[in-house]
Amino acid sequence: MNWKHAIAFLFALLAGSYTFAQSAPGKTLTPGKHNFTLQWISWDVPGKVNIVKNADGTFAIKGEQYSDDKKDFVTIDGTITQTSPAELVFTGTIRTRYSNVNNGEVCEKKGTYHFLSKGARKYWRLQEMDNCEGNNVVDYVDIFF
Repeated sequence: MNWKHAIAFLFALLAGSYTFAQSAPGKTLTPGKHNFTLQWISWDVPGKVNIVKNADGTFAIKGEQYSDDKKDFVTIDGTITQTSPAELVFTGTIRTRYSNVNNGEVCEKKGTYHFLSKGARKYWRLQEMDNCEGNNVVDYVDIFF
């Protein structure tokens, strides 16, 4: 950015005509159906979550992704607050099961977790991604814009 562009940017910022949303297009959580994935199952055939705006400005989220045989899955049920275009704070339950991970047992996470969108990604990814198995096994749980 040359100095003329920098000065124009500063004037726009000070005048209030440049908003945070302009600097991060597409990263606004919106009500409706969104793609939802766990990498063990598929990125190509996503599940769905339904997001509903609550009266207090938070969002209810509920959804799932299942494997073709319905044995492996990820589910989510709880509340989301968008703290910035890049970050969602989720409170509720996330359950994952993949037959080759954690001895095929369900990994259940209850509590408050964080989803981040970095760079040009078109999704927010769960940051507390350690699977219950341990051993450096991680679950990539993604909520798409």
